[in-house]
Amino acid sequence: MEIVTDLNKIRSLSQIISPSNFKKIVREDDYHSTFYKLKKYTKVSDSTTNLDAINLIYNSLLKNYKNEYVYKNILTNKLLLKKYSLKNTIALNEFNIGKSIADFVLLNGEARVYEIKTELDNLEKLDKQIEDYCQFGDKVYIVTSSKHVNKLIELYNNSTIGIIELTSRNALKTIKEATSNVATFNYEKLFKTLRKQEYLEIIDEHFHFVPEVSNTKIFKECLALAKKIEVSLFQKLVVNKLKSRNISNPKKIQEKVIPDSLKHICYTLDFSKNEYEKLNSFLNKNSKICISHI
Repeated sequence: MEIVTDLNKIRSLSQIISPSNFKKIVREDDYHSTFYKLKKYTKVSDSTTNLDAINLIYNSLLKNYKNEYVYKNILTNKLLLKKYSLKNTIALNEFNIGKSIADFVLLNGEARVYEIKTELDNLEKLDKQIEDYCQFGDKVYIVTSSKHVNKLIELYNNSTIGIIELTSRNALKTIKEATSNVATFNYEKLFKTLRKQEYLEIIDEHFHFVPEVSNTKIFKECLALAKKIEVSLFQKLVVNKLKSRNISNPKKIQEKVIPDSLKHICYTLDFSKNEYEKLNSFLNKNSKICISHI
């Protein structure tokens, strides 16, 4: 099997390397879509394992079709796993902030929000997204291709927004550093990122009581109390509480048996030990033998 360069084939094969497909593979034993696409769009040799096939598809994406998954996976590998640490940093994927969905959020001492704009994307909704993110995150970055860099510099040169370019060599190049958004933090945007149990814990820990009201009123009463906390402190309390949403097996994702091409998928799906065993079993199987059974 060789690196694929035909864009139509790459688009179809890119669907294999996605959280939704690996959820089917690992949790539902559903391999049909994967092997159908491998059979239709590639020539698999006798010695090709599923791991070989996955890595070759990923390399094809890196060279010819940097989709959103590529960006997220590079952020996971280069920032979460290398620059920062799983000991004190967690990532949130597709995280709701206001009416926007942040592509990638890193939480440690700060909340850093990363909005991805690939060369396949337009910038139509970006202003509204950025407005929402600045009301939650300490720092907000736009991660993009060279195609959008000049336009983004023009739009955000005199703002707190950072700009990072994913280069042709798949490096993350900081074009503009982000600065603090503390002046724009918003109580409601922060509060609504929390689950009920999370905001109840914050209120109880800070005020040493929880309002004794009906379930229909508890949200409103807790929000009113939250607004009595200085907003920058409340933001820190929210970030610390969200950090408790950690993955079950952080050591597994760092093991060499998990290929770099699948780090973001493994982190997002938060596989159990048994699921990691199923994943490894799938990766080590011979692709040609598997394809012959569809």
